[in-house]
Amino acid sequence: MRFGFIMAALAATGLALTACTSDSGVASDVGSVPPADATGTLTVWLMDGSQTSDVIDAVNESFAEKYPDVDVNVELQQWAGIQEKLNSALGTDGAPDVVEIGNSLTARYAGAGLLADLSAYAGDFDVEGMLPGLQPPGELDGIRYGIPYYGGVRVVVYNKAQFEKAGAAVPTSLAQLEKAAAALQEANSDNDAYSAFYFPGRYWNGAVPFVWDAGGEIATGEDETWTGALDQPEAVAGLTTLTGLVQKYSKAPIDSDETKNLEAFQTGNVGMMIDSWWAPGALDNGPLRGSVGAFALPGSEPGTTSPVYFGGSDLAIPARSAQQALGVQWMQILTGPKVQTLLAGAGVIPNQEAAFAGHQGNPFLVVADDAATNSRFTPVSPNWPYVESAQVLPDMLVSILTNEKTVEDATAEASAQISSILNS
Repeated sequence: MRFGFIMAALAATGLALTACTSDSGVASDVGSVPPADATGTLTVWLMDGSQTSDVIDAVNESFAEKYPDVDVNVELQQWAGIQEKLNSALGTDGAPDVVEIGNSLTARYAGAGLLADLSAYAGDFDVEGMLPGLQPPGELDGIRYGIPYYGGVRVVVYNKAQFEKAGAAVPTSLAQLEKAAAALQEANSDNDAYSAFYFPGRYWNGAVPFVWDAGGEIATGEDETWTGALDQPEAVAGLTTLTGLVQKYSKAPIDSDETKNLEAFQTGNVGMMIDSWWAPGALDNGPLRGSVGAFALPGSEPGTTSPVYFGGSDLAIPARSAQQALGVQWMQILTGPKVQTLLAGAGVIPNQEAAFAGHQGNPFLVVADDAATNSRFTPVSPNWPYVESAQVLPDMLVSILTNEKTVEDATAEASAQISSILNS
């Protein structure tokens, strides 16, 4: 199942948080486990499309077994305008009790004092046992505010028929990926529009795995000070590898992003591309049925995968919620392995490997699971959304891929911008 919510969620990650203030301060303790005879109403805000109705029903039924006298009101919200709605609600006494937040924005709300401290419950949620890329965004300055809910990763989508014609094998290293790209490009040398490795120039989510695989970082933080790190040798090496692939094997528009990837793939002029985990299934349901394959982006070392960016959602308790302790109990059910397996069955990437069982029988989702086990996240700072809205990484990539600047000069400029924004 393809979820429309992920498209909106990923697109929203560059939006800055505004008008987000609170006079309450962050709650340091949401309270002990409520007694079985607890009463009241629990208000939950989830995003429309983030889960199927049977997931919500399963959580509510399990919760009702423990707290039969508590009414649960799950309100489905729209991604469009959700930041403004959260900004208005979280700082008031009428705040909901559980909220779903795009995980790139969790730090912004936590830094503004609008989310409760859930550190005491991190063990109960088994956050350390969840997928690596989903763990960081819910923690700010050593305090746990968000609990991973679900996410989405990127995989390499390829045309199986073209691979077979070119005699190319599914690669298990970046060197083999370039070898496959060379074979594909040679086999289609009579097609001036052909891209063996289609990669739009502003596709920063697809670029950062090359930085991480080479041992680089986007930025590093120490003593509340951030330093842009894209100009360091490891990051430069990773971006140089990507640049070589794109300049040799991609005809994608340099000043464009990944939103037209599926359209390009359907023309038959693309051998491989990096795209969202749901893309292979969507393409395989069209005219290319049977010719679509997928694999996790390989790493430099044979048999490894490159770390991929893991976007998604966190669940959090507002600092001014009237039912914080009950909210924790409801969240534990939704984020636990039983319900997560049910959620995975609907087509998303769950928060833990134990729930991958929900993907059995779907080869595309199994590939996505493989990618998710080696995943990362962007720097966890309240100011990171400003880096995205300033288009620092896309502009850097364009300047490199058009040869306007060297990798060294472009990354030095981007690193300086990142340092300035994160420390402002």
